[in-house]
Amino acid sequence: MIRINLLPREKRGKRGQANVPWAAILTLVILAVGGMWGYWLFVRWEVTQLRADLVATKDEITRNQQIVRVVEQYTRDKKQLQERLAVVQRLAANQDSPVRLLDGISQALPEGGWLTGVRKVSGKLVIEGYASSHFVVAELMLALQRLKPIINSVELNFSELELYEAKPVERFEILVILSG
Repeated sequence: MIRINLLPREKRGKRGQANVPWAAILTLVILAVGGMWGYWLFVRWEVTQLRADLVATKDEITRNQQIVRVVEQYTRDKKQLQERLAVVQRLAANQDSPVRLLDGISQALPEGGWLTGVRKVSGKLVIEGYASSHFVVAELMLALQRLKPIINSVELNFSELELYEAKPVERFEILVILSG
């Protein structure tokens, strides 16, 4: 069925407009403003929490930096102590060598020979002395060669005949090359 409105225009009702209650619009606006206010409170709370976390993290970084300084100091001290220990161990190892060398020389010295000097010159040992004969000098050189871990080689620098208390003796100088 078709309906036709024959009323004059002024009296006719407006077409397509619905009456919206103002209370609904006001409720929607209040809800929207309340939602935005709630979101703003949430964001503000979250910012406060993040600032507190930032302060806590900075404090932790400060504590960790102090710990790092302590660890670095410990590492430096440990390295220094290890270097000192290495020096002490090296000195202890080297201290034994001269004692064994002098002991070996004293035991190697045959009857009829005596030493007037032992000196170290640039890693070589110069042994000076007197012997009653060439054979005593040769015995001393052979005995020194038997001290192999300490001595690498033994060479006769010179041997010459001299008078000592009106008796002929051999004055000698032996060059000993030390190991290490």
